[in-house]
Amino acid sequence: MRRTYPRYPAQRIASYHYGGKRYLTLTLDLGLGGMKIKTNQDLPEGEHLDFKLVLGDSSIWVKGRIVYSGLLTDKQTVSGIQFIDISSQADTVLRNYLADSDEVRARQRRVISAAGMAGIDMSGREAVEK
Repeated sequence: MRRTYPRYPAQRIASYHYGGKRYLTLTLDLGLGGMKIKTNQDLPEGEHLDFKLVLGDSSIWVKGRIVYSGLLTDKQTVSGIQFIDISSQADTVLRNYLADSDEVRARQRRVISAAGMAGIDMSGREAVEK
């Protein structure tokens, strides 16, 4: 199954409840339809969990379904989450957060591109005349 919405790199704090306990995690990417998280728990595919996402100055609650879960070499797990229930208010907060983040990335690309055309080395090393 293909994603309906794109995902963007985003390291944001999130929490979820599983097995009667609350866990903190970090998102690796985020989009309108879901996210990828890195956890210490092996979350079973198909499981439905409630997630709290911290997005800038706001936080939202979403219900998500574990689409896949796989072990990493550091004994942590990466899980793909599909959002299956999100309120209209949470959806608006998420859309605004992603739009603001997308604009920041676009500005950064424009600055890097303009610097390259002007012969400025953005790597932090001293520029060499050509």
